[in-house]
Amino acid sequence: MFEEMNETEINSNFDMEEGISTKFTRDYANENFRQDGNGNLIHKTATISHNVMLGKNNYIGANCYLVDCVVGDDNRFEAFCSIGTPPEFKSHFAEGDWGIVFIGDNNVFREFVTINAGTKHNTTIGNNSWFLKGSHVGHDSLIMDKCTLSCNALVGGHSILMEGVNMGLGSICHQFSILGSYSMLGMGTIVVKKSQIKPFNIYVGNPAIYLKPNHIAVERNNFNADDIKKYQELYEDFKNRK
Repeated sequence: MFEEMNETEINSNFDMEEGISTKFTRDYANENFRQDGNGNLIHKTATISHNVMLGKNNYIGANCYLVDCVVGDDNRFEAFCSIGTPPEFKSHFAEGDWGIVFIGDNNVFREFVTINAGTKHNTTIGNNSWFLKGSHVGHDSLIMDKCTLSCNALVGGHSILMEGVNMGLGSICHQFSILGSYSMLGMGTIVVKKSQIKPFNIYVGNPAIYLKPNHIAVERNNFNADDIKKYQELYEDFKNRK
């Protein structure tokens, strides 16, 4: 296909700031989709339970499975996402006792993402985050705004990812973990029970060890000393609540 298009034609089909092909995004809206009254585009093979609440302008791809969840606006679920399914917690599963998943706005969930419903607390996803292929969020977890879970990143139950966390390919965090704002886990990093993942730092290895400050996050977001202090204090507050 691209061999038949010249450079001008290719560039005209891409939003160069966002890096998204507007032409091929529109092509998804074909006879395999239906659109509801709120502008949600839903593939005919998607399963959406009667107790799901959808906001506006969401995209629900092929074979997605949504149950027990509240979804905001402008989210995108690619094929085979599973959202709001029962927690992987034996007693709650056996008794049919679990909560729901809350999802904010403008998140992207790539293929085969799984997010389980909560037990003591509802599982909550904020806004403007990316969940890449095969990533998983366990029950009762809180994923705050602007986070990135790379392919096959796994978040254990009751964990908190503060704003701007970046989990590298195949990284894993233990249950009840707290990952500080704008921290970054390198590829394959394992956050164990005793790990302390502090804001604005980069960690690598198994178990996770400190590598260096995350200067790039500070520079890209124009954070000053007061901003950093605020995030550090919030991290300590979350730790003290455990």
